[in-house]
Amino acid sequence: MTDAALVHEIGSPFPSQLFSPLATRMVEEIVSRVQDEVPAYAVGDDGDPCPHLEVAARAAVRVFLDGNSSRESERRKLDELFRRLGHREAQRGNDPGPMVAALRIASRCAWDQVADFAVSQQYSVTTLRDISASLIAYADHLGDQLVSGYELGSRFTTHNRTTSRVRLWDFIIHSTVGRISPLRPLGMDEGELRRLAEDAQWPLPERVVALAVTFHGSPPPLPERDEVLIRVGSDRIFALCPEEEVEALAAQVTGSGSDRRVALSWPVHPDEAGSALLWTARALDLVRLGVIAPTSLVRCSDHVTQLWLHAEPSMRQRLCQQLLEPLLAETPNSREILSDTLLAWLETRDSAPAIAAKLDVHPQTVRYRWKRINELFGDSLHDPEFILQVTMVLKTSVPMWKAGNQSDFERFRDRKLPGP
Repeated sequence: MTDAALVHEIGSPFPSQLFSPLATRMVEEIVSRVQDEVPAYAVGDDGDPCPHLEVAARAAVRVFLDGNSSRESERRKLDELFRRLGHREAQRGNDPGPMVAALRIASRCAWDQVADFAVSQQYSVTTLRDISASLIAYADHLGDQLVSGYELGSRFTTHNRTTSRVRLWDFIIHSTVGRISPLRPLGMDEGELRRLAEDAQWPLPERVVALAVTFHGSPPPLPERDEVLIRVGSDRIFALCPEEEVEALAAQVTGSGSDRRVALSWPVHPDEAGSALLWTARALDLVRLGVIAPTSLVRCSDHVTQLWLHAEPSMRQRLCQQLLEPLLAETPNSREILSDTLLAWLETRDSAPAIAAKLDVHPQTVRYRWKRINELFGDSLHDPEFILQVTMVLKTSVPMWKAGNQSDFERFRDRKLPGP
């Protein structure tokens, strides 16, 4: 039998006699990583907040690694277990975010273990791809069971402040995510927002500010007050609070530990709160990319252009490959100094001496570089549309390059390599 023939629709390519050691390691690693990375499931002085975590991990791993389609009873039991876990979270009034984050981390951990095993068994690239597709489908299926159980539990549990706040968060986020058409109006249904806010006991402020907080280990303390709306994720906290309280809240968070970083939106009307949350999340991502300086407090109002230009990463990447092809073909050193010089000229349109002072080089050096830039781009430098586009692409790309991101150059290199 070929290795590809061992892959099942939702199952595993591993013969049962081989998976026992792998299963034990996988369960231990999944439980450990979920407890380390999802604060809601971390074991503390009060004991294990999720005693069923190991049971669920063991059952899920056993069914996946067995991959025997005839064991329908095992699959049904697993589905019921995950639906009960979702139902339990809803009955306790818990946010479903940690539950979903735990499944995502478990899937990532399982793939690491499975991939290492497959490589050690010399499985083909095709089989690795099939294993990956099988694991993704399996994780999606389990996620559906969790959500199904949570939704059922939400319908029959006691209506309380916590569940109402979960519904409010979901409304705010889903009213923003996916708004890709310029014809779709900004904001959200204010009547529905007011109704959900009243149910959640969140006094709607005239203007609201979004906060996103990154942390390692235990999450920072945040005030449990009606005025502050909070959602805790695996490594980030998001909050919405009235404009007049945000500075004190940000100072409290940043002062609670050296591993905290806070991104603040500018004040918006409550019906734009979802957009404000997206800006703060993007700001923290741009810090990780090296585009925004890694200060403890990041104000989105100081980085509006970068937040806007990085709103569509695939478009930046396409324009980079299209407009900067001559620059990408240069050697790394040449590419760096020419991109710096071209961007300085685009931003200032200054003379060679002024640009030289800005770059701390000799004016003759700038003239030499400018000669090479003209050789690369020619008449395009007189095209207003090209100038506008290349300015935006360089403003977004150069900080990434300086921070060590090589993805643009790798993509260019791979595209230019001859096929087999």
